[in-house]
Amino acid sequence: MVAVYHYAWFWTPTGRGDALLPYGDALAWLPFAAQGHLGVHLFFILSGFVITLSLDRAPGVGSFALRRLIRLWPGLLIAGILTWGAVTAFGPDSLRRSGAETLISLVFFPPAYVGRLLNEGDWQWLDGAYWSLWTEVRFYALAALFHFATRGRFVAAWTLFALASAAVLLVAHSGVGGADAVSRLLFARYQPFFTGGIALAVLARGGGWPAALLLVASAGWATGIAALEAAPTAEILLIPLLFALAATATLMPRWLPVLAAQPVALIGQASYLYYLLHQSFGIALLTGLGLGAPGPAIAAMLGVQAGILALSVALHVWVEVPVMRRLRRRLADVEHPGGDSR
Repeated sequence: MVAVYHYAWFWTPTGRGDALLPYGDALAWLPFAAQGHLGVHLFFILSGFVITLSLDRAPGVGSFALRRLIRLWPGLLIAGILTWGAVTAFGPDSLRRSGAETLISLVFFPPAYVGRLLNEGDWQWLDGAYWSLWTEVRFYALAALFHFATRGRFVAAWTLFALASAAVLLVAHSGVGGADAVSRLLFARYQPFFTGGIALAVLARGGGWPAALLLVASAGWATGIAALEAAPTAEILLIPLLFALAATATLMPRWLPVLAAQPVALIGQASYLYYLLHQSFGIALLTGLGLGAPGPAIAAMLGVQAGILALSVALHVWVEVPVMRRLRRRLADVEHPGGDSR
C-alpha cells in the first residue's frame, strides 16, 4: 500500500511531494493509490498488538527498551547507510541530506527539531518514511510507562490516556493556542490505531466484551478523526476496513492462510527493511537510470522495487537476523548470568 502510494501518487505532479518520478502521473489512475499511506496506519494497529504482548514478556523497562532497540536499530542502520550512499551518488538533489541530518535520522529523532534549535533551517529526515519510527518510539515509551507503573492495569490506564488525548485533539481543532503542539507530541491523531491493536492483543488472550468495545470505539474514533479533518471519502471508508483486516489476521488467521505461506511470511519478516529502503533509495536508483519515456520508466521502477524487495529479504536473512540474535544473546547473558541464553 505504501509503495503504491509513493510511486503512483505522492512523488507525482498531482501528489504531495516533488515531481520526482520520470513517468509523472501515468500511474495515478490506480484505485486507492492516494490512500496508500493508510498502510502505515495498519502497521500502527499491528504494532499495538505486538507491543502489548511484548510488554507482558519483558521483566522491566530497561529490558523492554533494549529489546526494542535491538529489533529496530540494526535494520535502520543498514537501510540508512544504503539510502545515504545511493542518494548522494545519484540524487535527486531534493532528497540529498547532510551528515548531521543523516546521523540524527538514525537515532529515530526528527532532524527538524534539532535544526530549529541550532538555527540551521529546515533539516529533514534521511527518508520521509522515518517519521513513523518517531511515532513508534513515543508509543513504546508511553506504553512501557503505563504497563510497568500501573501493575496490571495497563489497558485501563492506556484507555484513559487515549481519551484525554482525544480531548486534546478536539481542543486543537477548535483553534485553542498550544493544544495543537501537545496533540502532535502525544500523536493523538494516530492513537486510535495503537489502541485498537492493544484491544486485539487483549482479545487474543481471551479478553471479553470490554476489549471488543475498545476495538470498535478505536475504529470509530479513527474514522471520526478522518472525517473531522475532511479527508477524502475513500480514506474515511477504508479506515474501518483496516481494523477489520487487522482483526482477521490476528484473531482469525485461518481465514487468511496465504499469510502463513513460507514465501509470504519471509517477505513479511523482511518488510521493515523494505519499508526503510523502498522510497528514497528506490527513487535514487531510478534517477540514476536516467529514463524519460513513461513505459520504460515504469518497467524500470517495477524492476527496482522487485530488486529492493529481494535485497531486503537477503539482508534480513544474512545480516539483520544474525546481528539481532547475537545482541539478544548478549542481553540474555546480562539478565541471566550463568543461565541458558537461548
